[in-house]
Amino acid sequence: MSMFFSEQDIYLTFLNSRPHIQRFLNHRLHCQETAADLVQDIYLRLMLLKPPPRNETEVRAWLFTVAANLSVDHLRRQKRRGELLNRYLEQNEADDAAAPERLVQARDQLGIVQSALAELPDQCAEILFLSRVEGLSHAQIAKNLGISCSWVEKQLARALLNCRKALDPPER
Repeated sequence: MSMFFSEQDIYLTFLNSRPHIQRFLNHRLHCQETAADLVQDIYLRLMLLKPPPRNETEVRAWLFTVAANLSVDHLRRQKRRGELLNRYLEQNEADDAAAPERLVQARDQLGIVQSALAELPDQCAEILFLSRVEGLSHAQIAKNLGISCSWVEKQLARALLNCRKALDPPER
C-alpha cells in the first residue's frame, strides 16, 4: 500500500466533497453561480496539491482551505470595485457642492443622464436603481432578480459606462 493517496482517490474525494464545498461557498457568497465557478476553480487546482496527501482527511482539508481562500479573494475584489465606484460618485457630488455656479450645468447633465438611463434595457436600469438608490449588494440583487452576481456586475458596469459616455461625448 502506498504512503500517498492516488490521483484517482484525490478526484473521488473531490467528487464526494463537491456538494459540501458548494454549500459552504453558497453560504459565504450568497450567489450560487459564483460558488459554482469557484468549485470549478478548485477542481482545476487539484493537480497543484503538494505534497501529495496521505489520506482523505488531508484532501478534504485542502479543498476547504482553498474554497475559503477563493471566497475571501472574491469578496475582497467585489468590495474594492464597490469602493472605487462609490469614491467616483462621492467625488462628483463634492465637486458639485463646491461650485454652486455649476447649477445650470448640473441640470443639463441630469437631463443627459436621464436620457442615457431611458436608453438602457429594463433589467439593466433596474439593477442600477437597486444598487445605487436602494443600496442593495450585488448578491442581493442577483437573488431578487434570479440572475447571477456576475450578470449583475456586467449590467451595472454597462449602465455606468452608458451614463459616462453620454456625459463625456467623444472629442471631435
